[in-house]
Amino acid sequence: MILTVQQAEDRILSAVSVLEPENRHISDSLGCVLAQDLYAQECLPPFRNSSMDGFAVMSKDVQLARIDQPVQLSVNEIIPAGNVPKLILQSGQAAKIMTGAMLPDGADSVVMVEDTESISEYVKVFQSVNSLENVRLPGESVKTGDLVMPKGKLIRAQEVAMMAALNVQEILVFRLPTVAVISTGDELADLGSNLSPGKIRDSNRYGIMAQLQEMGCQSIDLGICGDKEKNIEETLLDGLLKADALITSGGVSVGEYDVVKSVLSRLGQINFWRVAMKPGKPQAFGLVDGKPIFGLPGNPVSSLTVFELFVRPALRKMAGFSALKRPIFQTTLNQDVVNNTDRVNYMRVLVEKREGKYYAKVTGPQGSGILYSLVLANGLVVIPAYTRVKAGESVEMQFFEDAL
Repeated sequence: MILTVQQAEDRILSAVSVLEPENRHISDSLGCVLAQDLYAQECLPPFRNSSMDGFAVMSKDVQLARIDQPVQLSVNEIIPAGNVPKLILQSGQAAKIMTGAMLPDGADSVVMVEDTESISEYVKVFQSVNSLENVRLPGESVKTGDLVMPKGKLIRAQEVAMMAALNVQEILVFRLPTVAVISTGDELADLGSNLSPGKIRDSNRYGIMAQLQEMGCQSIDLGICGDKEKNIEETLLDGLLKADALITSGGVSVGEYDVVKSVLSRLGQINFWRVAMKPGKPQAFGLVDGKPIFGLPGNPVSSLTVFELFVRPALRKMAGFSALKRPIFQTTLNQDVVNNTDRVNYMRVLVEKREGKYYAKVTGPQGSGILYSLVLANGLVVIPAYTRVKAGESVEMQFFEDAL
C-alpha cells in the first residue's frame, strides 16, 4: 500500500502525544512551550518613573518655555535610578532625574536634558512639556492579575526577560523530547576510521542529531549498528529506555539485508510504508511502549528530507507546539520541471528574495544520494505528481530555516 504524504503525516501526528510538563528555571526555558497560563503577580513598572535623563517638573511651570524665552527653575534635588525622592516638588522647582528613577511627588512630567541648560543650582528649560510627558506610569506595561502569557506560548528571549521583570523564577513548560538516533548498515564507517573498499561514511546520524539540536531537542547517539538483528535489537531497546522517541536510519526498504524491519516488528506496533514522495519513499513508523519510532531511509537526502516533513512536526507536537509545520510560501521557479511520476517531488532549491517576491533556483542533480544538493539549498519546492512546471511559474515551497 502506498500512502500519500498527507495520509502519512496524519497517521504520525495522530499517534504522538504531548509530553508531560516540567518545571524549569526561566534561564533554562528558552525554546520551550508554556504549559500554564502566566498571570502577573506584580505590576510593571511598579512606580512612576522617568523615561529620560532630564528634569522632573510641574508641566504648568514650563508651559511658556521657548528657545528664545526659557523658564528658569531651582533644582531642589538629584534623583539617581534606584533612589527614593526625599522632597516633594513645589511650583518653581525641578529635580534632576535619571532614566528609570522614581518621579518625586508634585512632579507630573520630565523635560529632556537636551532641552535644558544647568546653571549652578538652577536650570533653564527651553521646551514645554505636557502632563505625563516622558513619564512611565505604574502598570503601564502589565497590571497585577493580567494574563501575560497564555498556555502554549513559545518562550523566546523577550518572554524570559518579561518573566524576570515579573519576579518569575520557575515556570511550567512542556518537556522537549529526548531522541535516540541510530544508523544501521554494514557499509557504514564512522568518523576517523579508515574507509575500506565498499564502505561509506555515516552522515545521516550526524545530520539528524543536528536537526534535533536545531529544534531544541536532546539527542542520544546510539552509534552505528551493522546488519546483525541481535545487535540492532539490543541497541534499540537500550535507546528506548533513555529516550522519548527513537530514529533509525537505513534498513526500512525491501532489500534482503534490511533487517531493521524484522527487529522493529518484534518490538512493537510498527508500520512500514511506501509514501508517494521523492525522495523518501520507504519509511517506517510506529510505537513501542507508547514511544514513537521513526524509520528513515538510508539515502542521506531522503533521510534529512523525511525528518523535515514528518519527524520534526511530530516532535514539535510532543513538545507542546501548536504550529507544527514550517510555513508554505509561493516562489517562482527558474527552469522547466517535469514530474511524470505518481509521487510528489521535493526538489532542493536556493531561494532568493527580490522586490518582495521569492525566486527559486534548483541546486543541480536531484538524486537522493547527492547530499551536496542540500548543502546548496535553503528550501524545498513541491512538484505534484504528473505535473509540468514551466520556468517563471509559481510553485509551493518551504524553507529549511527562518524565511528570508
